[in-house]
Amino acid sequence: WVINLYRVKGSSMTPTFNNKDLILTTKFFFKLKINDVVLVDTSEFGIALKRIQSLDGDEIKLNGDNDNYESPIYKKTFNKQNIIGKVFYKFKSC
Repeated sequence: WVINLYRVKGSSMTPTFNNKDLILTTKFFFKLKINDVVLVDTSEFGIALKRIQSLDGDEIKLNGDNDNYESPIYKKTFNKQNIIGKVFYKFKSC
């Protein structure tokens, strides 16, 4: 699919994205930039919703929006090929 619907699980992206929010993502993006919110498929942690912290060629570092949340994902570097979608819309949970 070109556009996918996902439900947010967890609090690492609070306050921007809250648990049970629905997000729309697209697989077709031409350029990634710092602060884009993406879904990344990690071998260790599964699919994660994170914000791009830095870009260096094909390598990216990710972070969350919740300052009180620590994740081992933040210490790793990922390849752009691991990105499965870029968030372009959020439905707030009720």
